[in-house]
This record gives sequence, structure tokens and C-alpha cells, in this order.
Amino acid sequence: MSDNAIIRVENLHKWFGLLHVLKGVSFSVVPKEVLVIIGRSGSGKSTLLRCLNFLEEPSSGTIDIAGQSLTITAGTRYDHNQAIAMRLNTGMVFQDFNLFPHMTALDNVIEGLVTVKKMPKDKAIPMGMKYLQKVGLEEKSFEHPIRLSGGQKQRVAIARALAMEPKVMLFDEPTSALDPELIGEVLDVMKQLAFEGTTMIIVTHEMGFACDVADRILFVDRGIIAESGTPDQLFDHPQDERTRLFLEPIRKVQQI
Repeated sequence: MSDNAIIRVENLHKWFGLLHVLKGVSFSVVPKEVLVIIGRSGSGKSTLLRCLNFLEEPSSGTIDIAGQSLTITAGTRYDHNQAIAMRLNTGMVFQDFNLFPHMTALDNVIEGLVTVKKMPKDKAIPMGMKYLQKVGLEEKSFEHPIRLSGGQKQRVAIARALAMEPKVMLFDEPTSALDPELIGEVLDVMKQLAFEGTTMIIVTHEMGFACDVADRILFVDRGIIAESGTPDQLFDHPQDERTRLFLEPIRKVQQI
């Protein structure tokens, strides 16, 4: 693993009862790197992402984010306050937006600043507007989610995560709930973040997007990292048979 990694994951396991979902996953991410995680549905991709910010409790393993480290040992309790502190280093964007329907776009963006960071609202509002502008939605700041398209809702969700100024952005299949014509506007925002050097981990089924923005891709299969490499390495010269079988239909479509 890289010496200057901003994220280190070592021997991460996650059990749901008798179901062993993550089986000793280890990887690292360096600052400004875009890591894309791909794999079949049910392979453990989203669970891995949710364990990184403790939305799911890891069963065992070590997670280090921006110098804060927590080791979880099976059968013992860990410091939940430390986990909450580590969560502040990560911004999370979900599949289904998770906006508060009774709040305007601006209020959704600044909610974490006011309630978690205890920032006075008069100081939070300019920050909220700054990040709504960043995602191209400043004119929608006083609209409620019901009046926004799916793509606009997801861009508000991205602005909300960015407003907390995390060290790392986590995206859990951010376009999977969108109509096809709305996907591009969300991917364009994410491409801009990648261009600006934002450290990101992205779970996605958008393979063209993965090729465009990823510095490195992890292929996850049944709870393990089956293969890791650059987009060119994985798509053009997969070394693992599981990777090859997963990507073969995609490569055929691209060749048509």
C-alpha cells in the first residue's frame, strides 16, 4: 500500500448474520486519486462503501482515513465517537438522493453545517450557495425537492456532501435511480470534481464513465477484490477470468 495514502483499508470483513459479504478486503487510495469499484449486483460494492463511513458497522478490520484510524476486532465494541469523527472526513452521495422533502435545496445543503458543525446559519448560507453554484443549481436554491428533476436532486446531494468539505467523496451508484437522459448532468459534475483533484471512491455501473475518470478500478466479486488496475489494464487485458467474464459483454457492445 502507498506510503502517502489518504485511505487505507486492511483485512476488512463484514458479516450479516451468517452471510459473509466482505472477505478480507484491503486497498489504499492516495490523495486526488479517483478509484472506481465495479462488479455484479450483490458482490459487496455498496457494503464496502458504507463500511468506510460506518453507515454499516464493519465486523473486523482496520480503516484509516486522513490519518484517523480505527481497528475493529470481531466480538468487541469499538469507539463509536471515533467512528463519527472519521465520518466527517468523508462525503457520501447515495443512489436515492436522501434529501429532506420539507426543506429547500439550500436548506438541504446547509443542514449538516448547521446541525453537525454548529455553524451559524448566516455563515452557512453563503457556503451553501457556493456549492449549489458549483453544481449549477444556484437558481434552484429555494425550490423544494418535489420541484426538482432526479438529476437536479442528485446534484443538490453532491453539493450537500461537498459543503462539509470532506477529505474524500464517496459515491454509491449515483446515477442508478436516474432516467437515462438525466445521467449525463450528474456525471459531468463528477468529471469536473475529478479534474479538480477531488479524492473519490465511486461505485458505478457506468463503464464508459469509469474509463474516462478512473485512475484505478477495483473489480469486486463475491466479497473480494478479484482484480485491480488502470482502466486500460482491466478493460483491454483482464488477468482474472472473473473480470474477463464480467467485462466481455461490455467490450462487445463497445466494438459494435
